[in-house]
Amino acid sequence: MLYQIIALLLWSSAFIAAKYAYTMTDPLLMLLCRLLLAAILVLPAALRFGRGLEKRHWRPLLWLSFCNYVVVLALQFVGLKYTSAASASTIVGLEPLLMVFIGHFFFHDRARWYHWLCGLAAFVGVALLIGGGGGEGGVSLLGCLLVFGGGIVFCATMRPTQRMVAQIGAPAFTSLSMAVAPLLCLPVSLAFADSLHINWNLPGTLGLLYLGVCCSWLSYTLWNKGMSSVPANFSGMLTASEPVFGTLLAVLVLGERVSALSWLGIALVIAATAVAVVAPKLLEKRQAA
Repeated sequence: MLYQIIALLLWSSAFIAAKYAYTMTDPLLMLLCRLLLAAILVLPAALRFGRGLEKRHWRPLLWLSFCNYVVVLALQFVGLKYTSAASASTIVGLEPLLMVFIGHFFFHDRARWYHWLCGLAAFVGVALLIGGGGGEGGVSLLGCLLVFGGGIVFCATMRPTQRMVAQIGAPAFTSLSMAVAPLLCLPVSLAFADSLHINWNLPGTLGLLYLGVCCSWLSYTLWNKGMSSVPANFSGMLTASEPVFGTLLAVLVLGERVSALSWLGIALVIAATAVAVVAPKLLEKRQAA
């Protein structure tokens, strides 16, 4: 459990580190550099696993790597450019609910009544968050929509990713997908980055290094290590706590000011997501009793 808690703390701080990195470079160029740092760290393992990977696995692995590391992160971190870290962290907190609804409509995993109720409450919370706006850092509808789009892509690819991990193993998938990610990101960054110039400064450089080493390589390594000993349900509960850490860090580290209405929206999103994650376990216990 400790490994996964550390991983979540690292992921929660990614938006804060990115805000520092934005002082010297464009989000898409930052993403390319971040993925390149992570790829260098996993390269020895990737070369070892790559030699034994069957040819039929390469095509789905490349698609999943592109979706998970390029599309998802590009949407989230470009969106972060336009909105506050606190609001972006809250939108990311919707992912457990998004997972349920995508499963309902596309994978025949029927959502329960409490999922719909929590979903309604969560989206009311998002409306309050955006409506509260203002404050230092601001809350942008465009930024929130881009981060939300990244969450949709992440949740849509989760089940294919799980199948791929089951086929080739978590260490192989993690190292190989990270190793090819910067190659897949390169044309996207070159085509869509507003500027390819890097205005080097110490806070931005430290933020970039932190994103590449801690928020990419170390966090995924710790999370996968924890998966071997932590039940999936408990992992889901931990994931629901990520926006709590992210919002607190945005306020404490970046000094972002959040209006009272936005705080109400944030609390509603976090509470709705937490209830949706915990409710199945509580209902199972009640039925068993």
